[in-house]
Amino acid sequence: MAKPHAKDDRAKSRNLGGLSALWPFLRPYRVLLLAAILALVLTACISLVLPIAVRRVVDGFESSAVTLLDSYFAAALGIAALLAVGTGLRYYLVTRLGERVVTDIRKAVFARVIGMSPSFYENILTGEVLSRITTDTTLILSVISSSVSIALRNALILLGGL
Repeated sequence: MAKPHAKDDRAKSRNLGGLSALWPFLRPYRVLLLAAILALVLTACISLVLPIAVRRVVDGFESSAVTLLDSYFAAALGIAALLAVGTGLRYYLVTRLGERVVTDIRKAVFARVIGMSPSFYENILTGEVLSRITTDTTLILSVISSSVSIALRNALILLGGL
C-alpha cells in the first residue's frame, strides 16, 4: 500500500540555480522572451522619465508661459499613456510566455509520470503525485509570469535611478 509522505520530506532551498533548468522550456519561445524583456526595459525607462515630466509641469506653474506649461502637461500625459500601454504589453507577453512554458513543463512531467514503473505507484499515493504536479507548475507559472518580471523591473529602475 502506498504511504503518504510528510510535508517536511523536501528540503527548502533559497538557491536560484534551479531556475536554469527552465531554459530548455524557454528556448522555443526566445522571440517571445526577447519581446518581453524589451517591453520590460522600455517600461522601466519610461518609469524613470515620468517623474521628470511631472517635475517640469509642477515647476512650470511658477512661469508665465502658459503654452510651455501646456506642452509639459501634454508630454507628462503622453508619457503616462506610454507607460500604461507598455506595462499592459509587458504583462501580456510575460503571462503568455509563462503559460506556454508551464504547458510544456506539464506535458513533460506527465510523460515522465506515465512512464514510471508500477512499483513507484506502490510507494507513493497517486493523489500526492497529482497534487505535487499541480502545485509545482503553478509555482513555476507564478515565478515566470510575475516574480521575475517584477524583480527585473525594480532592478532596472534602481540602476536607472542611480
